[in-house]
Amino acid sequence: MSHYASLGTNITDIDALVAALCRMETALGGLFQQGDIKVYAKPVALKGYYATDRARKAQVVIRKHKCSEWADMGFVRGKDGKFELVFDDMDKHHYNAEWMNRLTAYYGVEKTKIELDAKGIKYKEGVDAANGNCPTIEAFFNAAKKRPSAANFFGS
Repeated sequence: MSHYASLGTNITDIDALVAALCRMETALGGLFQQGDIKVYAKPVALKGYYATDRARKAQVVIRKHKCSEWADMGFVRGKDGKFELVFDDMDKHHYNAEWMNRLTAYYGVEKTKIELDAKGIKYKEGVDAANGNCPTIEAFFNAAKKRPSAANFFGS
């Protein structure tokens, strides 16, 4: 019988989450694209297998006609600030630990890009073919800039 399940994450940045979902699904030839992901200020009801099943809510939502045969999926922010994946358990063959590990890898790259962009640091993206085509990022720091010594950095 169809019902909603959830998986906890360490994801906290909504922009990096949306970017990671888009990039991952595109790379894997997935079911949805950027325009299919809707972000809401407050959680909205997810539509389950039965149209009347709207008990679960999410802030980042992908409607079922784009991501599943069964029900909408989404992410809702918990009290601890971390997002939780909410999905129909009939889709557990797709939204499983392997999928979550891959999303976490993409999220890490997207979060790093946001941080590097904010600091004006250049980077190059890549893919680690030896590691299941996981995304990678390489930052380029300007070696000509004087860096603080460890003693000054740590206030010694």
